[in-house]
Amino acid sequence: MHLISISGLHVTMLAGVGASFAAFIWRRRTWPLIAPVSKVAAISGFITAFVYAWLAGFQIPAQRTMYMVGVVAFALWTGRNPRSFDIWWWALAFVLLIDPMAPYTPGFWLSFGAVAAILYAMGDSSGLLGIPTGKELQVHWSLRAIQALREACRVQAVVTLALLPFTLYWFYQVSVVSPLANAFAIPLVSYVVTPLAIIGAMLPEFIGRWLIWSAHAAMEYLAITLEWMANWSWSVVWSRQPEWWLFLVSSVGIIYAIRPGDIRDTWKRRLLGIVFSIPLFISPFQFLNVSDLAQGEFSASILDIGQGTAVLIETANRRLLYDAGPIQGKKDDAGQRIILPYFRGRGIDHIDRMVISHSDSDHVGGAATLLKHIQFDFMMGSLPSGNPLLENLRARSIPSIPCRFGQRWVWDGVEFVIWHPHEATVFSNQHPGKPNEMSCVLEVRNTQSSLWLTGDVEKQGEAEITERLDAEMLKEIGERELIFMAPHHGSKTSSSVALLKRLEPNQAFAQNGYRNRYGHPHPDVTARYKDLDIPFYQTPETGFQTWSFKNNAKSSTQFWRHDIKRLWHR
Repeated sequence: MHLISISGLHVTMLAGVGASFAAFIWRRRTWPLIAPVSKVAAISGFITAFVYAWLAGFQIPAQRTMYMVGVVAFALWTGRNPRSFDIWWWALAFVLLIDPMAPYTPGFWLSFGAVAAILYAMGDSSGLLGIPTGKELQVHWSLRAIQALREACRVQAVVTLALLPFTLYWFYQVSVVSPLANAFAIPLVSYVVTPLAIIGAMLPEFIGRWLIWSAHAAMEYLAITLEWMANWSWSVVWSRQPEWWLFLVSSVGIIYAIRPGDIRDTWKRRLLGIVFSIPLFISPFQFLNVSDLAQGEFSASILDIGQGTAVLIETANRRLLYDAGPIQGKKDDAGQRIILPYFRGRGIDHIDRMVISHSDSDHVGGAATLLKHIQFDFMMGSLPSGNPLLENLRARSIPSIPCRFGQRWVWDGVEFVIWHPHEATVFSNQHPGKPNEMSCVLEVRNTQSSLWLTGDVEKQGEAEITERLDAEMLKEIGERELIFMAPHHGSKTSSSVALLKRLEPNQAFAQNGYRNRYGHPHPDVTARYKDLDIPFYQTPETGFQTWSFKNNAKSSTQFWRHDIKRLWHR
């Protein structure tokens, strides 16, 4: 996608075409007396680059190249001779001036980082390999071809190494096959597909369609080849997001490894620099089981997964996943799109228990994907006996039991209590109507706080929970600060006044999609929480939520707004 729509190489190539066409036209008659051909070509090249970047949506890589072309054009108009890094710095300044939030996007770091690495490592590339240059260019064409091939390989190695920390930081993965894929994908798309597509679009249909057909055929076979390579078991290496100090150490080693100069006499020392990047893939805390949670403490990560539910509960040594988010269509599920990348970024590959509240697709949709990549030890939930997830669990020999009122267990001094459905529940005896009423309601508590995860339970189930919360049961909760998940994403059929007054939560939250078609949370429910003086946080407004429940302290929250990367503390 980068090659097709926003490649800086294509911006430069088209800018060169525009400049050449303008120079060809301007040389006619006496027009060069009005303005020099080189200046007209420069401004035409910049205009062409601007139009291409506009068509590409002004993505950061396209912006970067457009501004670099603009700096070169300005230098030609003013009679200056800028150095390569001067052009890079000016382009960086323009991007930051126009879009100050650009550093929060991966494209900013990958684009500017790749160009900076190439400019730094290949500054004197013409003489790197001992091939005669300058006045001695009268060498055999094969030697020049070999030199070009070697330098192309070096550029690819430089970019791969230089972007390694950024790739791990943003995507938690490194493509092992990318150098091989780039070796034929970049030339094919840049020098075959793109020219054929552009020329074919400009020519009359009876001629242009054959060029466009050729471009399409090249892309089709390229996609088949890349998909085949991507399916190799070793094509991608996954790792957690590196700590900042590992990022810095590896960057120093990589800068030393890609430095300009002859490789043949310094390859051993360069290899030592590359070794500094190995810790990026092996976290020093990975094998020490270090946690910032003490005995009796836990945290809850409320993932921003749209219209659905997915909550990760962590104690000092255990993890529980409550629901697995929604699925849309056959392949687009929150497990693949959000939950799994989050787990990989955290270095999480093992979950002790999965709790599925009920069988609705916005709660169970991502489970199948997660089971392929994450090790689960146990599952409990409210599911009918024929649910595909239960078949999947049996095929993987993962034990599962139904949720029942009265079930409880303790992990690292943190207590887990099931409040719903009733104690006679089995997988084959589920609610005949809407499965919402059978939602598994889980309370997680320590000495100071109580967190309630409610699924999609509605008024009937809430009434049953209210009855169970007699004076004796309420004594168990005691004076703990209570954080309450609004049932059914704030639906009008849930969050009954009776249950809210019985529990008297201190704070509440809801996971729901931005402008979802159900209208969740309902305005009546939002007003109800407001009338009861219960702060009510919604993921479309707060983004990702992290609730921390420490010993001898009230809960604290961190809210991540992914659109502007704003962190709120409470």
